[in-house]
Amino acid sequence: MNPGEETYQFPFEERCARTLEEIRSSAGLVVSEARFGAVPRLLDDIEFVFESLADDDGLPFSQAIQRYFFRFGDIAAHWRSPQEDSELSGEFHLTHLYSTSLMSHTWEGSDSRERALYQEMRIFDDTPQTGTGYLAALRAPRGTTDPEIWFFDMHRGVMEMDLDYGTYLDTLLITKGTIGWQYLFCDAGMPDAGFAPVARGLKEMLEVFPQLFPDHDYMDLKARLRERM
Repeated sequence: MNPGEETYQFPFEERCARTLEEIRSSAGLVVSEARFGAVPRLLDDIEFVFESLADDDGLPFSQAIQRYFFRFGDIAAHWRSPQEDSELSGEFHLTHLYSTSLMSHTWEGSDSRERALYQEMRIFDDTPQTGTGYLAALRAPRGTTDPEIWFFDMHRGVMEMDLDYGTYLDTLLITKGTIGWQYLFCDAGMPDAGFAPVARGLKEMLEVFPQLFPDHDYMDLKARLRERM
C-alpha cells in the first residue's frame, strides 16, 4: 500500500497526515524522515485490535484511547533546524498499539521497584534516529482502561507525565516531536546544566513554531516552559 495514496479511515490518521505534510513542506526545517509505515495484516481492524487487547492482554482500553487509533505499524518523523548553532531538532516514532513492546524488554531496571514498573509499561513512542534515549510508555497493568503515561530518559530514569494518552499525541503533533518536549509535562525542572540544550531547543521551538505553524496554539506550552525555567 502506498501511504501517499492512502484514504485515511480514522481521524487521528488524518491529523498525522497533516502534521507530516507540515513537516515536509516547512522551509524552516531540514527533514530526514516524515512517513507512514506499512499497515500490518489484521491490525487495520479496530474491533479486532481492541477486542484482542482486552481478551489476550487484559486491557479493555476506553473510548478515549480508541479515538486515537491508527492502522499503520508506525508513524515517524525526524528533522532539525537549518541554523548551524541551533539546538532545535525533533523526532517521533509512534508504534501501533497492538505492537507495543514491554519496557522490560529494553531496560531491566536498577532495582526491584523499577523492574516491576517496567513490566507494566508498553513503549509507544521512541527516538531511534537521534539516539537520545528518550521514549514514552503506557503504564498498563491488566485491567487498565486509561493508562498512565510515563517518560523515560536514559540519563535520568523514568517519570510520570501530567497528561493522558490523547493529550500526549495531541501535543506531539503540535511540537512535531521537538526533542525533550515531554519535560514540559514532568515535574523535573530545567535549571541545571544537563538540561541546557533541551531548554534551549524548547525555547527556540516556542519562538519559531508560531511563525512556521500559525494554525496551532503554543500559549500553554510557553507557560509550562516558564514554570520550569
